[in-house]
Amino acid sequence: MSPAGAAHAALGRPDSIRPVEPTTRVCPFCGEPPGEGVFCATCGRNLAAVERLPTRAEWEAPGAGEDRAPAPDLAARCGQAVLDVLAAADARGSTGAATFPTGKPGMFRRAPELRGWVVRPVDREDFEEPRRYEPGLVLAVDGRLHQLDSELRGWGQRDFPRYEHTASPEPVEEPPSERLLAELKAVKGMLAADA
Repeated sequence: MSPAGAAHAALGRPDSIRPVEPTTRVCPFCGEPPGEGVFCATCGRNLAAVERLPTRAEWEAPGAGEDRAPAPDLAARCGQAVLDVLAAADARGSTGAATFPTGKPGMFRRAPELRGWVVRPVDREDFEEPRRYEPGLVLAVDGRLHQLDSELRGWGQRDFPRYEHTASPEPVEEPPSERLLAELKAVKGMLAADA
C-alpha cells in the first residue's frame, strides 16, 4: 500500500477525525495535541506550569484524569471575553469606541452609524501580488459583532491611498476560536491601559 493509501486507510472516511497516536504528547486537560504555543490550541488552557506533557496513552490510562478539571467551553470563554470588554469599556464611560457608517445615507439624512471597537482590522493588500482582502470585525457597544469592511479611495489625489471603513448593519455569527478570544483580550487590555 502506498503512503498516501495508508494515510487514507488510517483516517477511515474522508470526513473522519484523525486519531491521536498513543505516543503523541497531549494536553493534560483535554487529551489533544497542544499546538506550538503556551496555551493549548484545542481547550485554551495555560500549559506553562506543566513540567512534562503526558502521552496520549498515559492520558487515557484508568485513573489518570481524576484530578482534571473540565476545560471551559470555547464559546463560553469567547462570550465571557465579550462581557469583559464591555465591562472595561463601561468602567471608562465607553470612550475609545469609534463610529462606523453602516449603510448609504438616505435623502436629506445621514448614514446610519454603529459605535464600537475594532476587534480584527481589515487585512488587505492592494498593491503587491498576491492581492488579498479579509474583512475585519467590530464589537458594537451592545456586545454584538459586526463585519468591518474598507474601501480604497483617493485614486489620483494627493491623499491616496485612503481607506473608508464601514460596518455591516446586521450582526454576524463569528464562530468561537482561539483567534477571536485573543483578539477580544487584546481589546480589553487596550481599554484597561487607557483607563
